[in-house]
Amino acid sequence: MSLDKVRVGIIGAGSWAVGNHIPVLHRREDVELVVAVRKGMEALQVIKERFGFQHVTEDYREALELDLDAVVVASPPALHYEHTKAALEAGGKRVM
Repeated sequence: MSLDKVRVGIIGAGSWAVGNHIPVLHRREDVELVVAVRKGMEALQVIKERFGFQHVTEDYREALELDLDAVVVASPPALHYEHTKAALEAGGKRVM
């Protein structure tokens, strides 16, 4: 983890994350928005442009290959276990 910025990925960049989690993280000077994951490349491109994510993808496994310090799991509840488990197994230092 960089001492300057926490590298964050968002798994489940749907309406709840876009309306709540991402704007809060985007305003923080100590956070770097690395990757957003959701279905729909058109929506992902809008999120990338709006919040300055470095990467966007529809595959959470691809996102977890990036050097992340923290992952916000905001996917549908039925997927929380799968996504959180994968993030922890990928070596995630923090899963929120």
